[in-house]
Amino acid sequence: MENQTLDAVLGYIVKRNLRDGDALPPERELAEALGISRRELRGALASLEASGRVWRGVGRGTYLGSRPLKFATSMRSLRTGSSPADIAEMRLMIEPALVELATRKASPEDLAELEKCAKRNAIANDDLEWQQWDHRFHLLIAQATRNAAIIALMEAVNGMRAKPNLREKTADQETRRHFAQQHLVVVDAMIERDGETAAARMRDHLLHVQWRMPAHRGETPNKRDA
Repeated sequence: MENQTLDAVLGYIVKRNLRDGDALPPERELAEALGISRRELRGALASLEASGRVWRGVGRGTYLGSRPLKFATSMRSLRTGSSPADIAEMRLMIEPALVELATRKASPEDLAELEKCAKRNAIANDDLEWQQWDHRFHLLIAQATRNAAIIALMEAVNGMRAKPNLREKTADQETRRHFAQQHLVVVDAMIERDGETAAARMRDHLLHVQWRMPAHRGETPNKRDA
């Protein structure tokens, strides 16, 4: 059902020839036009936001494309000079601490949504679907901190990871399932309100992500993957 909702939103965008920077209608109007509930619509928009295809601002609405950045020149330079290995190294530095804070501040609803997201991630059929749920998982953790600066940072990280030349490839199903299982272990620790263990499990996960990068395995990076 969620995939059908996502397809409906994407179909709406294509049918109306909307492009990056264009605004989508208000949620109520769009949900009525698509014949779906606002809750279903929000789930689809959250998936699109996590994968960098739309951005939403409080009181601003929903827009196609990446979120405009106040320091756009600096971010462009960061994206230009960054490789998947660079991003993995950065994430290893910040996300374990982030998940420890989220464990303390997450609501029961946050934890339930995280668990649901991790389970959907585990049954993804291909790399694109897996990446969408993976990005949403890490963004949900940031949102659970209730810290606007952290949320903005993770949105920027997801935006970089969504770029074709910066994506960490998860081409085989075994790797996807392994990483998704690591997500579930993080959520289990968060549900137990064990921030120290959640942080340790996130660190383990990101070390595995980092290990997959060519630079850490002594391989010559493919130009498409660098």
